[in-house]
Amino acid sequence: MNILLLGQVGAGKSSIVNTITSIFGDFASHKAEITSSDQIVTRVYRQYQIRSSTGKELAFRLCDTKGIENGETIRTADIQQMIDGKKSDMETSEPSYGGSNISNIQRLKDNVSGFVRSTKRWMCGAKTLDINKRAYCVVYVIDASSLHSIHETVENYFKDCRKLMKQNGGIPEIVVLTKADYCSKAVKGDLKAISYCPDIKNVVQMVMDKFGFLENQIFPVVNMLKDVRVRTETSILFLMALRQMLFQGREYIHELADKKEIHTDVYSDHIVQAKL
Repeated sequence: MNILLLGQVGAGKSSIVNTITSIFGDFASHKAEITSSDQIVTRVYRQYQIRSSTGKELAFRLCDTKGIENGETIRTADIQQMIDGKKSDMETSEPSYGGSNISNIQRLKDNVSGFVRSTKRWMCGAKTLDINKRAYCVVYVIDASSLHSIHETVENYFKDCRKLMKQNGGIPEIVVLTKADYCSKAVKGDLKAISYCPDIKNVVQMVMDKFGFLENQIFPVVNMLKDVRVRTETSILFLMALRQMLFQGREYIHELADKKEIHTDVYSDHIVQAKL
């Protein structure tokens, strides 16, 4: 299952890749290059296969994209190709200026376990599509500490992306709010405060008001930048978000199968066991 990450420059998309890789690999990973500044690091479309500490491939990949910035976004046509699985790893995307034009186009790992890689292929019309090619969940990565000053171009871009997901049959959407510890001293001192801190609740409400997401679609997290080991508190936040991505992605696969938009001669369900 491919999970597509979209977000502005410096929001922390690559940090999400590193954190989830670290959780399942049992070490502090720096697979995806990151920076502490607002400079663009990811300039091409990247597909990251997540592996267990023994090297076994898990049945989901995180797909990182070029960060969007004021006045420059990713073309709608390129996002559509990513959704359809027609973008290759390391492939570049032509920038779109002035916004998109939507009308024109064991331990902690046990908490999210049981995802066994499937070799089955979906049949879609006359074409055979590998289930690993398409994106089954889209994640909007937003810097919680700068949401109040988000540029209008970026805001409109996210709204246009939401329209595109609806046009594609309602692809599941999740928001990951990064840098939550920069929004509140209480959270910086104790990550457990993230669930009840008024400052975080205000940011979550702002996302709901701006983009129309439900509260259970929004997950505040703390980026793992300085840590040299995997912290349990940080891991739990990311695992809660990942669990929802996998659950919703699985439901979307079921919906496509029920509509006969995709079908398989031997359908093998993907099971997610969550014990958070």
